[in-house]
Amino acid sequence: MPRYLERRRRRWYAVLDIPKDVREPFGKKRHVESLGTDSLSEAERLVLPKIALWKSQFQALRSGSNDALHVLAEQWRAEFSSADADVLETLDGLLQDKAEEIAWRNPKAASRFNEIVRGESISLEIHVDRWLASLTGAPKSTDMKRSDVRRFIEVFPYSSDVSQQGVQGWIYDLETQNRLKSGTVTRIISACRGYWQFLIKHRIVEVADDPFAKLSIVKRKRRSSGGQDKRQPFSTEEVIELLDHAQRKDDPQLAAVIQLGMWTGCRIEELCSLKLEHLSEDSFRVDDAKSEAGLRTVPIHSQLAPTLEHLIRDSTDGYVVSGLTFNKYGDRSNAVGKRFGTLKKRLGHGPNKVFHSIRKTVATLLENAGVPENVAADILGHDKDTMTYGLYSGGIVLEVKKEAIEKTDYPAP
Repeated sequence: MPRYLERRRRRWYAVLDIPKDVREPFGKKRHVESLGTDSLSEAERLVLPKIALWKSQFQALRSGSNDALHVLAEQWRAEFSSADADVLETLDGLLQDKAEEIAWRNPKAASRFNEIVRGESISLEIHVDRWLASLTGAPKSTDMKRSDVRRFIEVFPYSSDVSQQGVQGWIYDLETQNRLKSGTVTRIISACRGYWQFLIKHRIVEVADDPFAKLSIVKRKRRSSGGQDKRQPFSTEEVIELLDHAQRKDDPQLAAVIQLGMWTGCRIEELCSLKLEHLSEDSFRVDDAKSEAGLRTVPIHSQLAPTLEHLIRDSTDGYVVSGLTFNKYGDRSNAVGKRFGTLKKRLGHGPNKVFHSIRKTVATLLENAGVPENVAADILGHDKDTMTYGLYSGGIVLEVKKEAIEKTDYPAP
């Protein structure tokens, strides 16, 4: 039998034993709830968010947070929703007694308790994990949405706290007190709106007005700085200086990544995911890219060939840049990227110059060497917007790209 599932009368049910330490508020030993389907595949899809919700309730009770009150109130709410008319009066009296008991310790909590039991409010924290379990995005994107929504819940812990006026005031605080950029605020609001729509879709909250409708986000104009706020390319002399310092720091991984970048124009993520199996005698394949245009064959510059031979000989894990570790999102470039950031800051470079600036350096060298833009685009993995090259062309042959990349050069160290 699949985990957390039980079949009864041709229907699948979600089942989960309630741990002893949190069993008392529930008044039972086990959660059992119909999933409303006789399809096993459908049940397996529906059961996980349900289990995530129940487990988050257990954790809330253990932590003693406000969600413990929510769990208790939900039990009362379930009793009210399923009670017959002749029992409601008795339950209402018991509810008043319970609310008075809570009010003796915390009057505000008693008010919350009443709102939840009567279906007028819910704790927004309690359903976050269930919502996230329903998403299909990358882990990093999911973690960012979790962070954005938790920021919202810190200000609006219950659904009855949320109003359009309140949300608009919160946005103003994000923009003024927190000094967040408009793009960041837009991202946060998008995550919160997605969570709110999930709550409405599953009839967890029912509201007449959408608190996220017609919100105003101030797009502050950037100060004119002659282009200084934009990402800038390194000069060829600066690239050589970066390489020299990486080598003198005895950081072979960082030095290798800089060399690979300066002779190919590849992104740092592409270089760190490059495997030996992607290499051929005079080129390599980029199979891990951000876009379809990024999937390409890159010629090996004659100046890079000796470095590649050395990296291939010393590799112990099948990667060209050996020994890098994965972060929790499966990215090998994170640690070496931070070391590059530390190095460039120490050499006096500001936030407008990052590893991606080396890619801009290569693009600048190709342009100054008279390389046609469509050839440079095929080397760097850029989209070609024209109808002829972008839609109909099968791409530049390797020999043409090889001739173009050989036109790039750097001053001697």
